[in-house]
Amino acid sequence: MPRKPQVSRQQRRAAVETRLMEAAERLMRDGDSFTDLSVDRLATEAGISRATFYIYFEDKGDLIRRLAGRVFGELSDDAGVWWNAADRRDPGDLEVSMRRIIDSYRRHQALITALNEMSSYDASVATTYRQLLNGISVDLSGVITRGQTDGTIRSELPAQPVASALTWMVERACHQNLPHQPSDYDAELAAALAQIIWGALYLEKMN
Repeated sequence: MPRKPQVSRQQRRAAVETRLMEAAERLMRDGDSFTDLSVDRLATEAGISRATFYIYFEDKGDLIRRLAGRVFGELSDDAGVWWNAADRRDPGDLEVSMRRIIDSYRRHQALITALNEMSSYDASVATTYRQLLNGISVDLSGVITRGQTDGTIRSELPAQPVASALTWMVERACHQNLPHQPSDYDAELAAALAQIIWGALYLEKMN
């Protein structure tokens, strides 16, 4: 009889993370605050034991830092729709990228809200949040630098400060608007963000 392939600790942790992310988002969509959710409640909702939780995570702060990494990984992939095709200089790629970022933010809105809340009183969560956004801005800075090299992006722009400002602009626009707006607002926001970013960076006008 063939032996079953062994599951690594990393794979087990990823599976537990997924279950806890889904559980946390379900509970928060139902009105619970992440701050008020106990480890016992999260574990029960995720279908795992309290002991299993503590095998993989030190506490709720450790959990939300790990989940934040997953969410911002998705957001980075969404931004990559534009970054990876930036040499085409197609404003449509930028708008699609903004739409995907907004879709991901909508999907994980409760978790990102919790991350913002915990950042106000947990220094390690705040540091993680800044680092994740800084990572995105570093990638955007590379896009700007490459565009300056080929003459399509304004040469006078300081790449890293501009990339940081645009990254935080998108994050704040989503954070401040989406919780209070219906989903049919999303396309309008995506178009506005694309126009602002294109106008800030490119020498040619957005069609």
